[in-house]
Amino acid sequence: MGGRVIALSPAIPIAWRAQVGRYSQGGPVATTKELICLANSRKHNGRCIAGIDVESNAWVRPVSSRPTHEVSESERQYWDGAEPRILDVVSVRLLRPKRLGFQTENWLLDPSSQWVKQGRIGWGRLCRLEQKTKRLWINSEDSTRKGLNDRVSVEQVFALMNSLKLIRVSAVTIEVDRPYDANRELEVRAKFRHEGSTYILKVTDAVYEERFRALGVGSYELAESFLTVSLGEEFKGHFYKMVAAIIERRTTEPGSDR
Repeated sequence: MGGRVIALSPAIPIAWRAQVGRYSQGGPVATTKELICLANSRKHNGRCIAGIDVESNAWVRPVSSRPTHEVSESERQYWDGAEPRILDVVSVRLLRPKRLGFQTENWLLDPSSQWVKQGRIGWGRLCRLEQKTKRLWINSEDSTRKGLNDRVSVEQVFALMNSLKLIRVSAVTIEVDRPYDANRELEVRAKFRHEGSTYILKVTDAVYEERFRALGVGSYELAESFLTVSLGEEFKGHFYKMVAAIIERRTTEPGSDR
């Protein structure tokens, strides 16, 4: 990864920067990582937050100690109550790695420590984070009725080594459809092509989900975008692929680099 170009807020306590991954007799001491936020998606009654560590260029997903691992509102908010946004650079205090099967990116968050926004990145920096991958894990004939290449069976878990990808696509079609259960909200999916394969995956990006539900049933076209694709925990014999974030080039705000 190139030199650090993130604009740091002078109000950030020095103590946050001094945290390092050191050890004591009681085990690993908490470490503070600066993450480029690349997912803030819906998960149960909270959110799934994930980003790429500025220093190591590795994915990190802060998780709670609750059985379903979602991050609550109080655990993820900044001091002023604001929500972490995609492309924010966030200081997060983490207690230790908490791998869950192929979700090797998981780290247990410190619920007593507040997250701190340190800046934002722009499209240029985002492009340098793009991951070149031929497939989004495993593609097979085993898709849901409304999806395509959207799940992996538990029998194939041995071939899974991670659960997060950042890819760039030339276009995305957002499909909004009625659910099977009339009492539930409209379903939002993203249809796109990547490395010769077509995917139709559920969108869990909270901002885009709300935006397109408000437009109603239909298909909506987006131009060049980055997608954060996540592979979720097991549900009824499958692991489901989800679009956890959509980052359109035309809506990207200027950041610390261009």
